[in-house]
Amino acid sequence: MQEEETLINKIGSETKKYRMGRKKIEFVEAKKKFTSVKYFPFGNVPGESYVLTSDPWNYLKAFLKNEHDSIKKKTEKLGPKKEKLSKALYFTELAESFQKSAENVQMPTKATLTYYSVLNIVKAFLLVRGHDLETNQEYHGLSLNPNDTIDLTISSNAKNGGINIFHEFAKELGYAVKPGTKISLREMISNLPEIHELAFNLNLTKTNKRKFLPIDIEFLSNDRRWNKLTYRICFEKKHKHDYRIEKFKKGVLYATLEESEDSKERVCYLSKQIRSLTHTSESSWKSNYNELCKEITGINVRIMLTRIGYKYYLDLQPDNYSPIIYYFSLMFYIGSVARYRPTLNEDILEGNYKSLISEVLTSSPKQFLYLIAGFMTNKICAVPMANLN
Repeated sequence: MQEEETLINKIGSETKKYRMGRKKIEFVEAKKKFTSVKYFPFGNVPGESYVLTSDPWNYLKAFLKNEHDSIKKKTEKLGPKKEKLSKALYFTELAESFQKSAENVQMPTKATLTYYSVLNIVKAFLLVRGHDLETNQEYHGLSLNPNDTIDLTISSNAKNGGINIFHEFAKELGYAVKPGTKISLREMISNLPEIHELAFNLNLTKTNKRKFLPIDIEFLSNDRRWNKLTYRICFEKKHKHDYRIEKFKKGVLYATLEESEDSKERVCYLSKQIRSLTHTSESSWKSNYNELCKEITGINVRIMLTRIGYKYYLDLQPDNYSPIIYYFSLMFYIGSVARYRPTLNEDILEGNYKSLISEVLTSSPKQFLYLIAGFMTNKICAVPMANLN
């Protein structure tokens, strides 16, 4: 892929200067003001505390209202932002209503309502990111063509100032969109970490090996001086036989990482990028952390929220998009089948995929909500351990 080749070349040029003498550096856990630094893709500051909430809907609404109310005067610059925040709050409330309604009905109505919830929260996200809605024609950006049963088609670019929701959503998250290309049902299902094990055991994934390698990500700094920042990725040796570990020997992983020693019976790979850090400078921390997080995202690290925090996975067989984009696509597919294709509904949603779709509609909506809340607020939203539901 051209994008991967570009990333490999960029990484290579950026890291050459760091390779000389790297083995002489003794790395320890990096801490910012005595707080561990963790990877997140949300644009948060390094070492930031979690926003623990059992009700991310209410948190999102409160955040948007606070942002809206903080703009006291509708100046030429801030007036449009205030209006967009007002619209974002409206679409968030609409998304919440659709999702809560979906929880109390059966298929196929559940699929339809869930998609409309996802669509509206993505609209809120786009408004927060500066897009305007309501002023021009809006399109889903995907279609389930009459002759297709298991493939979605990415729509052509919108004309006359219109907006394709899927296209802009993917672009905001850093992914290029190619109109006219297909996204298969198996591709969508294969790219959701929360259901991957079930899909794999039901032989409904694209791959013949598990693709999401469980990993630890550790940010590191040089001992005592604290003027360097990098990270390493580690996984348990027992996973060598179940995953395509040979991927570390080629492509973007080979260009980005090199194997390092570990004392915990793990296999570890250290980033080739070692950044200069001014440990007492907030701006230095933020810029260096953000660059390393971009690199981690670029090598296809995925996250999944659990009761005990976020888990990290390395996608060893990546497709074109991230899980959150594939979830949007899958909800569009399920919702379209439910609304317009009763025969296909019987074959797909009530057939071989029934148990998997049921699991998606149970597990994924809240997973999606916490992730989209993170992207909208640039905060790390998580489930309180005291939540016993």
